[in-house]
Amino acid sequence: MIRNLDTALIRTFVTAADRASMTAAANALNLTQGAVSQQIKRTEKQLGQALFERTPGGLVPTEFGAVFTARLGAGFRELAQAVAMADEASQC
Repeated sequence: MIRNLDTALIRTFVTAADRASMTAAANALNLTQGAVSQQIKRTEKQLGQALFERTPGGLVPTEFGAVFTARLGAGFRELAQAVAMADEASQC
């Protein structure tokens, strides 16, 4: 049973899934490609499931990865929007 999945790992996974590329995710997150790769590997290890197939054309979600993206991605994007809204409100 997974008790805690680090939000940084979730953010990296969702960003990589959205962009289908570790390099593009790294650029968006201001990380190195190696850091993104390691975070995705950590996430896969914690879940006990592969999330992506690595291909020359980029990242392709596994069946599990596609379902995980759909369920987790929407919620994570909502959370990010809520945090951004709170940040904007605090600057007024």
